Amino acid sequence: MKIILLFISITLSLGAFCQNEPFNVRVVNPGYQLNSAWELTWGPDDSLWVTENTAYKVSRIDPVTGGKTQIIDISSKRDFTTGVTKWPQGGLMGMALHPTLYSEWPNASKPYVYLAYVYHFVGCDASGNGPCRFKTKIVRYNYNRSNHTFSNEQIIIDTLNGSNDHNSGRLTIGNISGTPYLFYTIGDMGAGQFNNVNRTNNAQTRDTLEGKILRFNLEQVGGSWIPTDNPYTDAKGRTTAVWSWGHRNAQGIVFGSNGKLYQSEQQDMSDDEINIIDSSRNYGWPKVSGYCDGNYDGLKLANQTVVSEVANCNSLNAKEPIYTLFTVANPSPGSLGGNYLQWPTVACSSIDVYEHNVIPGWNRSLLVTSLKAGRVFRLKLDSAGTSVVDTSTIPAMRGIGRYRDLCIAPDGLRIYVACDISGQTSGPTGSFNGGGTPPANAGRILEFTYTGSVLALDTNHYVNNRTENLEIEIYPNPASKIFYVKGIKNTAKPLHYFVYDVAGKLLIEGKSNQNDFSVNIEKLTKGVYVFKLFNAFNMNLSTKKIIVQ
Repeated sequence: MKIILLFISITLSLGAFCQNEPFNVRVVNPGYQLNSAWELTWGPDDSLWVTENTAYKVSRIDPVTGGKTQIIDISSKRDFTTGVTKWPQGGLMGMALHPTLYSEWPNASKPYVYLAYVYHFVGCDASGNGPCRFKTKIVRYNYNRSNHTFSNEQIIIDTLNGSNDHNSGRLTIGNISGTPYLFYTIGDMGAGQFNNVNRTNNAQTRDTLEGKILRFNLEQVGGSWIPTDNPYTDAKGRTTAVWSWGHRNAQGIVFGSNGKLYQSEQQDMSDDEINIIDSSRNYGWPKVSGYCDGNYDGLKLANQTVVSEVANCNSLNAKEPIYTLFTVANPSPGSLGGNYLQWPTVACSSIDVYEHNVIPGWNRSLLVTSLKAGRVFRLKLDSAGTSVVDTSTIPAMRGIGRYRDLCIAPDGLRIYVACDISGQTSGPTGSFNGGGTPPANAGRILEFTYTGSVLALDTNHYVNNRTENLEIEIYPNPASKIFYVKGIKNTAKPLHYFVYDVAGKLLIEGKSNQNDFSVNIEKLTKGVYVFKLFNAFNMNLSTKKIIVQ
């Protein structure tokens, strides 16, 4: 169902969706700032992996101590400095880890990490107030688990256009018909606004790689990084990387376990979009923003007048979003006021899927971060994962930073949010650090730990792509002094087990060379705990809630 909000103020609109789940908040890195974290990923070694967009560094951060270990510094791979007239939006941006980094232990057969970064400054127009052009590349590195280093950079593509606005720059990996692929969001370069007002908007030009979602192979197939079954070819009959088109600035993209590709996309004056991305579909920009509802009729998008959104939707066969944040009846600058920071957009900056049966009511929810006002929106999906049935913002996660990305710990209890070091977008100002007053928790990572009642943990989903085994039994439960684990045959030994409290603190650990064994819990007080079992290859075999009585 389309929801049309009569917008009064951004504060009132967002406040209407509040829930009161209890979370504790902690700064992971109080002793230093990140400059700034663009990508935040839970790594295969139970650490936070981050890309720093201006520093051009990839690091591992211990989520408990905040200790930071640099993996690589690629600042030497760019040919410009912070002294350029306009800094590219982002810099070092997206990162994606090959599934084997999670599923194979101790050494992955394909130890690949994928990065996207702006590497070349083409130049600005003579006036200094017009478009500034860059080049972006997507690369693949080999990751060495022993010394935590990257090596052997392989270029997947280095001809992507870049800008000081709307580079997007997100990477994710997901399966299509059983084969994993790499997906990349590339924005419309900010064409039609601010200093890029005279730049051509190519989101509707299918043969260009601007305003698109692109698909690549994880390794070369027949000498090519581009899948032969991608939906489009160029004028010379060559298959292109284009998967979908008509996008403005998609800074969030993630696969659900249902195989659906979810995306969050920043729009102009209202209608920030939540989309399900399908192959060969047109998502309308700049002919349509948000729903096909006509609220932009007579207004300009990307400096182009929209005569009829409905007619444009029909002619383009545009796919509508499953939800918007937020749609208003008259999103004209005259109606909304001249301050774009007060417009009914949230500047959605990332998206993830919460698929844990831990926090009541949260399973199958999209979590979307916003740059404006520092929000995490939770959008509850229906059972099919194709529509939003309920929405909320989390009070503990509101207004304490400018949120760029988030990730969810495998236990489903902890959510980590990366905060920008700058207080403003690089688009309108085009400056190096965005200018303005630094936001709260600038350059920090915030840990939000759920402290309320929990449900039985899922035993039928994937955690970090490590397949769980449904045949393992734990009994009695509730228990008082001892509980027993009944395993299965042909499981790699030794087995490693861990018991945590609901805040994620490790209380008991041990190992067994037998399928069946017992765990002594006499020292635990009454309450709820989490039991995890791993095989010798660090594959998660079982995660269960344990009640001690």
